[in-house]
Amino acid sequence: MLRKDSQWRLSPLNISLLYTLIGVLWILLPNQFLSVMSNEPKVFRRLENLNQGLFIIVTAWALHFFICHSEAAVRRRQESLRRVNRALKAFTECNHTLIRAADELEMMNRICETIVKIGGYRLAWVGIAENDEGKTVHPVAQYGDEGGYLETLKVSWDDTENGRGPTGMAIRTAMTSVAQHILTDPRWEPWRDRALRYGFASAISLPLISDGQVFGALVILSGEPGAFDRDEMKLLEELAENLSFGVTTLRMNTERKKAEKEKKLLASVVEQAMEGIILFDSDGTIQYVNPAVERITGYAPSEMIGQNSRALGGEEQNREFYEAIWNTLFRGEGRTCNYIYNVKDNSLYEIDSTIWAVSDIPGNVSNYAALIRDVTREVQLERQLRLAQKMEAIATLAGGIAHDFNNNLAAIITCTEMARDDVPEGSPVRELLDVVLKAGYRGRNLVKQILTISCQGEQERQLVQVELIVEECLKLLRASFPASIEIRQHFSDRLGVVLADPTQIHQIIVNLCTNAAYAVREKGGVLEISVANVDLDADAASDFQDLQAGNYLRLTVKDTGHGMTPEVMERIFDPFFTTKGKSGGTGLGLSVIHGIVKNHGGAITVDSKPGEGATFHVYLPRIDSSREVAKGESPILAPKGSERILFVDDEEDVAFAGQKMLERFGYEVVVKNGSQEALELFRDDPNRFDLVFTDQTMPGMTGTELIKEIHCIRPDIPVILCTGLGPAASGAISQEEKKTMGIRELVLKPLDQSEMARIIRRVLDKKQ
Repeated sequence: MLRKDSQWRLSPLNISLLYTLIGVLWILLPNQFLSVMSNEPKVFRRLENLNQGLFIIVTAWALHFFICHSEAAVRRRQESLRRVNRALKAFTECNHTLIRAADELEMMNRICETIVKIGGYRLAWVGIAENDEGKTVHPVAQYGDEGGYLETLKVSWDDTENGRGPTGMAIRTAMTSVAQHILTDPRWEPWRDRALRYGFASAISLPLISDGQVFGALVILSGEPGAFDRDEMKLLEELAENLSFGVTTLRMNTERKKAEKEKKLLASVVEQAMEGIILFDSDGTIQYVNPAVERITGYAPSEMIGQNSRALGGEEQNREFYEAIWNTLFRGEGRTCNYIYNVKDNSLYEIDSTIWAVSDIPGNVSNYAALIRDVTREVQLERQLRLAQKMEAIATLAGGIAHDFNNNLAAIITCTEMARDDVPEGSPVRELLDVVLKAGYRGRNLVKQILTISCQGEQERQLVQVELIVEECLKLLRASFPASIEIRQHFSDRLGVVLADPTQIHQIIVNLCTNAAYAVREKGGVLEISVANVDLDADAASDFQDLQAGNYLRLTVKDTGHGMTPEVMERIFDPFFTTKGKSGGTGLGLSVIHGIVKNHGGAITVDSKPGEGATFHVYLPRIDSSREVAKGESPILAPKGSERILFVDDEEDVAFAGQKMLERFGYEVVVKNGSQEALELFRDDPNRFDLVFTDQTMPGMTGTELIKEIHCIRPDIPVILCTGLGPAASGAISQEEKKTMGIRELVLKPLDQSEMARIIRRVLDKKQ
């Protein structure tokens, strides 16, 4: 009896050998045994034994070969089943990965890892078909490439040597390509040596297809030849299809999220836009309005959505706007127009509207849209710009008029003063000359006011008596204020002066008075303006922001109007803030005033309560007038001299009056009516004159050009330049230019006798 651990087992070979032995023994049975068993002759019995023995032997070996063949088939089937099960397990795990995937690249790498780890393959990678010049296949995901096989791999999907391999063919033909034996497959010629060095024996390339277009390939390499049978290929092809679907789905989700994000961004932009947007259907019914529409039209979105555009034109003022919308919808034509729109609170807006048709992809009109913009402020700024341009033109015109007018006044005032001096006191002629002289002075002041009001830009700061500018402003404003407004003014005694730009002080006064008049325009009231000296110690100055202790001039403008709430008072100095409505102002006045006051080292405050009016205080650094008088000019009104003066002016009357006046003061005067003639005279004898007095605006050569030529001949000669232009008029000379050109004094026409005498004497005395 055989033991369980015996080396001999009942195998097909052993069974065949046993039956062979039986057959041989059967053939070799002794004759005595045969004769006992049968009565036939021995020869026949021997032949029959031979046949029976051979039959046993042949049958045994036939059975052996049948059994061996059956076992090989079973083993092959078992191996195939093992591979299919392995591929099926990998396929199942890959499907789980596809279901849970949220990132395309991560999903590809996980699929490759599953194929290698569970599928038992050597390497798996995903290549994307690039549309570059070489049509390269770029590996984007892989697993199993520890040796760097893919780092230098060159694969193309073009019909070239690098593109005729399985991967390139799979991408080009959209069909699976298998190489069961890399060693003998001619398509692997360019990569065979490297593949064999890395232990690859077979490979399969599966196309990745999205929307009928191949975008890449899934490539799997095995270390066994003939590793991919039909069932396994079928599973892997299904896996490639699922991977393609997963990639397509992720890309679609990415595009969808991107589109949703862009849609939300666009919606946010529309919601937050400063321009109003209205969307209509083809019947004119409003489907959507953004929040800006309510700010512009006064209608809330809930009041407009679902309404027809024709139903919103109840106001006569607004009917044209909504009729334009309806006509655009009816005609199907775009339109851009400007309208005056009356809002619910009766404020008037100027709006620009653009209406257009919205078409779908085939080109059919599906909706209409209207874009409305509040351009009220833009229109106001345009008006201000036109006003600024107009004022600039007026300034240019005023400068020219002032020059000619000042020349005439200079001759009138000078000659009248000299004639008055020649007439005895008490004479009727003297009285008449006094009237002429007063009229000349009034004309001179009028020209100064015109130049001050019309000039643009900041003038050079000078000592300013604020109360005089207040009087000038009130003269101009009284005519524009209604009779129901009472104007009161009060000036303290011995007021100081401020170092300031007169034009900007004028701007402060006019703006504050205009605001005060606006506050009392409906019921009438009192506008009170006062100027006083105030001295602030450290404690008092601490109540003001950025104000130092010292002496100040306080300008106060007070009204009895409707007053302001604390909320309004907090914002009155903010740019563009106004309580006057859309047509009442720009909201820039007080902010500009605040900047001017700060620039002059002062402060501005306001006190107000609703129904109790408002009081504005402007503090400007003060210079006491007594201090200036102590440093002032000599009390001698008309100092005389004997020096020689070259007097140059193209106006004959001005030159004649100037010559006569200076000769009365004892000077020797030579007059020239042309700058070129004066230069030739000076060039002939430069040391003949002690002073040159020249006009600025002259034909051929201006006064400054003449001064340059004279200083080239004799640099030390003192020069006085006289001009009829205001300090901020076009072509006027600044103090910086005056110093650069060596001008000793810059004087404005017209001058009276005492001014002329003091200036000339001062210049000549400085020379000495």
